[in-house]
Amino acid sequence: MLTSYLVTEWTDPITKAKGYVAFDSVVNGVAGGGIRMREGVTKEEVQRLARTMTLKVAALDQPIGGVKGGIDYPSTAPDSKEVLKRFLEAHKPILMHMWGTSEDLGTRKEDIEHIIVHDLGLQSSAEALLNKLDNKEMIMSNLNKGLQLSVDGIPIVEVATGYGVSVATIEAVQWLGKDINAATVSIQGFGSVGATTAKSLSKEGAKIVAVADVNGTIFHPDGLDIDLLLQAKDEKGNIHREMLPAEYENLPRSAWLEQEVDVLIPAAIADAINEDNQSSIKAQLIVEAANIPVTEEAERILFEKEVYVIPDFIANSGGGGIFGALMYKNVSPDVESILGYLNKQISGATKSMLSQSAEQKITPRQAAIQQLDKDRVTLSE
Repeated sequence: MLTSYLVTEWTDPITKAKGYVAFDSVVNGVAGGGIRMREGVTKEEVQRLARTMTLKVAALDQPIGGVKGGIDYPSTAPDSKEVLKRFLEAHKPILMHMWGTSEDLGTRKEDIEHIIVHDLGLQSSAEALLNKLDNKEMIMSNLNKGLQLSVDGIPIVEVATGYGVSVATIEAVQWLGKDINAATVSIQGFGSVGATTAKSLSKEGAKIVAVADVNGTIFHPDGLDIDLLLQAKDEKGNIHREMLPAEYENLPRSAWLEQEVDVLIPAAIADAINEDNQSSIKAQLIVEAANIPVTEEAERILFEKEVYVIPDFIANSGGGGIFGALMYKNVSPDVESILGYLNKQISGATKSMLSQSAEQKITPRQAAIQQLDKDRVTLSE
């Protein structure tokens, strides 16, 4: 059973929705991690996500701990923002002093920032982290400049996670002795992370042959037009089929997992790949764009079959990496500098992790954890 440093449980006075904040670790009095909202979120899931954040910030060498928030409520409900607001109001003291937060599945950074600044009266969703810095005003200015940047019209916070996933994917594909230009990819999820991952990989020459959303899996053996899919998707990540070519097949939702491709990228829900469906996988590489999308047992079984999982705390660290770059690494608040920093960090971590995995015959996740600062990451049995 996972043991956390601190877990809070909240009940919404109006909807009776449950909410949780799990601090897996605290470093220098603070921790960082986003807020997830979906129907069915459990305390245990939030604790697992917080553990991933501990690993993620350690991998990025950020002097903070790992925390996560979760609300058991449908993010598509008309009153979801009001529920989010009440959750944040209830946790204002923690947000002031211990918790720097942002978006996760089912929430948006813009909504969180608006509530925290305009309704709670704080300076930033990262106020607790900023208060620990000597040159707070200058760093806050750089942070605001950096977070307002966009790439091809898409906010850099959304781009960064998918960009990082693509960097990790390219490095891992090369480690397997293949060229990204010859690689085929299937992606589950076409929200901000899945979509920007697809965009970044297609720019590098990868062939995205399948993309799954809540309505099924869109497939074409010669590759999908990612720009067209981006035009056809709504803000929830649903792709409108009537806007797609007739030759694009619409397969069942689970079909994304079964494709004969080089790379699978789960970019949606937790535990998407598990003991029950792992036997359908034909790919040799799985890159975790979502948080905790592969169960521990499934990962163990897959590794025995020489299917390699690039863990979430390495692959999808780009979003959190922006904050670290601007707050702790003196990276200039411009697109080239930020993406260059993320490329160097994530490609280096992926390469080192895979080398150690091969040398010691352990999973990439085990190799990556071994490389982290043992004083900062203590894993419970």
